[in-house]
Amino acid sequence: MLAAVMTPAVFLLEALLLLGPCPAPVRCPYCPAATAPHWIGWGYYHRYAGDCEHPSQKVAVPRFWCKIQGRTFSLLPACLLPYRSMRTGVILAWLHALFVQGAPLCRLAHQVGVARGTLRGLRAGFVRALPHLHLPRQPEARRAVSFLAALAQLAPTTIVPLFQAWKEREPKHCVVGIHSRSRQRPRAPAAAA
Repeated sequence: MLAAVMTPAVFLLEALLLLGPCPAPVRCPYCPAATAPHWIGWGYYHRYAGDCEHPSQKVAVPRFWCKIQGRTFSLLPACLLPYRSMRTGVILAWLHALFVQGAPLCRLAHQVGVARGTLRGLRAGFVRALPHLHLPRQPEARRAVSFLAALAQLAPTTIVPLFQAWKEREPKHCVVGIHSRSRQRPRAPAAAA
């Protein structure tokens, strides 16, 4: 039964495998875009990057240090999304099953082995991010069902640059929600005693 749910978007797994490893950063997220490269490698950390067969698989994500701001930043591989432990193709397969196939959320959660709250969060984040995601030659926003159905019709050579462009946007408009760069919040003034 699991294979029946996962097959419509399996093409995304193949397409997103073409994205390859972590690219080198082209700019620092803390500094203006016109700043010359001023960061250095600062090690790496391990992050979950699972798929259906190996959900606990980890990958090494490189970390960089900004010499100007004195802060570190990381560059996720193109096949991963911020704050998600599963690969993008798997997440899109679940969204495809929810929206296009009309699979009930509880049944899908049981079939794929994730919590219902995880799928609810993915669904809600996708709906929030959808107005900011545009397919090639279609400048207007689309509804979830037509967006996912149209995405399923694209060739892998079209999907790869599309996902790379979505991940480069500021604030981060990714498939499962809008993730802005984290900035340090100013401290509230201390209350007079």
